[in-house]
Amino acid sequence: MNSDDALLVDRCLKGEERAFGLLLGRYRRPVYSIIYRMVGNAEEAQDLAQEAFIRAFRSLPTYDRSRSFSNWLFKIASNLTIDYHRKRKLKTVSLSVGEDDEEGREIELLDSTPSVLDDILENEEASRTEALVRSLPEPYRIVVLLRHAQDMAYEEIAETLSLPVGTVKARLHRARAMLKQKLESLGRE
Repeated sequence: MNSDDALLVDRCLKGEERAFGLLLGRYRRPVYSIIYRMVGNAEEAQDLAQEAFIRAFRSLPTYDRSRSFSNWLFKIASNLTIDYHRKRKLKTVSLSVGEDDEEGREIELLDSTPSVLDDILENEEASRTEALVRSLPEPYRIVVLLRHAQDMAYEEIAETLSLPVGTVKARLHRARAMLKQKLESLGRE
């Protein structure tokens, strides 16, 4: 566990609410980000992230200090999001992201800073990629997000999701294959 996190957890357990505020400040964005990418709705993601922190605060006395605090927190957030999907019985659907109209274009830049057009194209590509990832079935989507959005190692993902490392690797492999197939069906690679 991060030694700063350990000190903050100790202070929280001694009743110092300000310490939990510091943990909240440290992990608010990453927790919100992972939840948002799983639900695709900003308001729902905010509500779920807030609930994840409430559950974490209430569960601090049961926290296993031999494990990473961030992994423990991500596990709470991912379980909460999985429960959210189960309760709403949402099915993932493939989203049409349109044709790739960038082929054959030449853009001349006078300086090395990105143009407004480059920024727009980059944002469109990021949106398309997020839509494709959101279209993955949940067991695959969560491992992709933890691996690529949170930059977690296979072992950390396995610990966070209580899965064997082999299962994490298999799900990532399968998720990448599904994404490749979706891109090919859109005429892109």
